[in-house]
Amino acid sequence: MEQVRRQATILYNQIAVTRQWVAEHESLLREKRDGVKSNPFLHDPDLKLPDGTIFTKITPSIVTTELSDRASRNGLYYFKLTSVNYLNPKNAPDELESQAIDTFQKSDEKEIFRVEYDGFKPILRYIAPVYVTEECLSCHSGQGYSPGEIGGCLSIFIPMDEARKAVQKSGAVLFIGTLGFGAILIGLLFVSTRSLLFRRIKEIRSSIDRIHLDKDGHGLTKTGDELKEISDFCYLIDEKLKEEHSQLEKRIREATKDFYQTKENLEKANRELEQLNTAKSDFFSDISHEFRTPLTNIKGAVDILERISINDPKYLNIIKRNSDHLIKLVVDLLDYSRIESGHLELRFENTSLRQLVEDSIIAVEAEAQKKSVKFSVDVEELILNVDRDRIYQVLTNLFSNAIRYSPFYGSIQVKAGPLDESLAIISVNDEGPGIEEKYREAIFRKFYQAPIPKDSFARKGSSGIGLAICRALITAHHGRIWVESRIGSGSKFFFTVPRELENHAKPNSDS
Repeated sequence: MEQVRRQATILYNQIAVTRQWVAEHESLLREKRDGVKSNPFLHDPDLKLPDGTIFTKITPSIVTTELSDRASRNGLYYFKLTSVNYLNPKNAPDELESQAIDTFQKSDEKEIFRVEYDGFKPILRYIAPVYVTEECLSCHSGQGYSPGEIGGCLSIFIPMDEARKAVQKSGAVLFIGTLGFGAILIGLLFVSTRSLLFRRIKEIRSSIDRIHLDKDGHGLTKTGDELKEISDFCYLIDEKLKEEHSQLEKRIREATKDFYQTKENLEKANRELEQLNTAKSDFFSDISHEFRTPLTNIKGAVDILERISINDPKYLNIIKRNSDHLIKLVVDLLDYSRIESGHLELRFENTSLRQLVEDSIIAVEAEAQKKSVKFSVDVEELILNVDRDRIYQVLTNLFSNAIRYSPFYGSIQVKAGPLDESLAIISVNDEGPGIEEKYREAIFRKFYQAPIPKDSFARKGSSGIGLAICRALITAHHGRIWVESRIGSGSKFFFTVPRELENHAKPNSDS
């Protein structure tokens, strides 16, 4: 294809040079004899000499047409000149030529070619632009052309039979040469490998005959194919190795089965013992720490009462206050122990939210009066289906904490009402020192208390288990408890509980 295309390019350049030479001389003169006609598209096509001889003008277009006819008759090639504004209808462009002229005018494309067929004969059609020159305007000035623009195109048709025959001939030569080279290469390889490979195969085959026995105690079956016998031997060896490996693994599993089971049971028991020992140590450490202070106070008060009148109310109050503290601590520890062990039982009943809040405030009123702390209550009338005693326990814990951290003459705001159709929300807002953000989650762990600023009016709390119990009880009600706080601006505790019985899932053992 490339060879024929280059031939077409050379031919196009030759035709263009010929046309340019004729145009520069305006035209050629041909003696007007039989069969020679005048150009009907020229204004004055003929020239008559004094002796009566008549010559007619031959234009570049006629030269192009006659050269194409001569070449076509000789079976070489043929070509066709087309114009944008043609005078001769024979020069009208076909569809492909019109598209080519439009492409040449709108882009930098310089040639278009494709393969067409005349019957079964392939023909390369090559199309290139024809440019208008100054010499062309002597005959075509009235058609609106300008020098340098594309006035049409030249289509060249070149049969590809000769090129195809040359390619086929080259292909045949190449094929025969490849076969010859391949035969020589195979011969060389055979000669070189015969002494290297085949001899080694025979040696391997002899070694297999000496060492191989199949399952029945017989040697390899002779097939005459050394490679197949070697591959069969490899397959048998592989099967034997797999079988021996499987048997070995089976014996190992049987021998170590009891050992691994015993080891696993011992490790499990050891982990359980470690957990129990850690829990025991934590429990006794916590209990001893929490009981030490109130017992010391009680012992001191009792020692003083032994030396003075037993009717002194000051020391009796010390004994009563510390005894109450011990009782509350023991109750809290027992409650938390039930919660952690999954033995907490809830008794749901319809309860007035407003009455529950008021009863909880009455329970801590004496403690609040000691610091002249006032309660501001905004509670909507709402019926909850909850365990009344446990929600009462949560509220009293939150109120006691709020009183503990409130300043003298401070105020505690309590708000409660519906959060949405299924939940109620209760909030307790104090005027205490506030809680730093890094402690707001830790305060709900058992026996944890956030540090109290030295200049704070708040006194140290009790056991630090109250908020842990609050979270466990609210979680058992399928609610949520959290705190919002700003340093120096107090803390606000929130918790939610479902409003209706059907909103409670069945309590599980982890509640």
